[in-house]
Amino acid sequence: MVFDLDGLLVDSEGAWGRAEQRAVASLGHPWDPTIRTLLLGRAPQDAAVTLAAFLDEPSRTTEIARLLLVFAGEELRRGLVTRPGARELVEALSGRVPIAVATNSRRVLADIALDGTGLLPHVTAIVSADDVVEPKPAPEPYLRACQALQVLPERTVAFEDSPLGVTSAKAAGLWVVGCPSFASEPIAHADAVVASLGEIDPAVLLHR
Repeated sequence: MVFDLDGLLVDSEGAWGRAEQRAVASLGHPWDPTIRTLLLGRAPQDAAVTLAAFLDEPSRTTEIARLLLVFAGEELRRGLVTRPGARELVEALSGRVPIAVATNSRRVLADIALDGTGLLPHVTAIVSADDVVEPKPAPEPYLRACQALQVLPERTVAFEDSPLGVTSAKAAGLWVVGCPSFASEPIAHADAVVASLGEIDPAVLLHR
């Protein structure tokens, strides 16, 4: 099983939203709620480039990337909780199937989130934006996660909350369960869609 992290396992989208608002304010721009949806699921460099283009500040891309990393780390350290049903599902699967996390977040931020919510001991492998050449929506994060778990992609289930992530997992050949963090972001191209990870019966997954 391979899980996305932000907005899927951990309720970190609020922290990321605050980090993005702080970054935008530091750059001297007013906040636009469109930014939150625009950056959802993007890798660090992609997010910085996208935000720089949105703000018409292409020369400040490196500065934006640094601000997002610093502010995100500060916001995540303030404390996180798991998303509904996430802890129960991961704990039910732990020790019965190998579990990986494939995230477009930096490794330092992934470690903060997983350790802070107590999920880290259940995770066999982590593939972060630091570990790939091409992050999501490219298939590399999920292919590397399957390689780390020594499983075939076509026999592996992925869990995603964003369209970018679903595209990545599908391109890698995994069977994808979509669980959108924002109702306004439909992910109909997933193989199945649930409103919460609490809707998933672990027994069904184990016998799939």
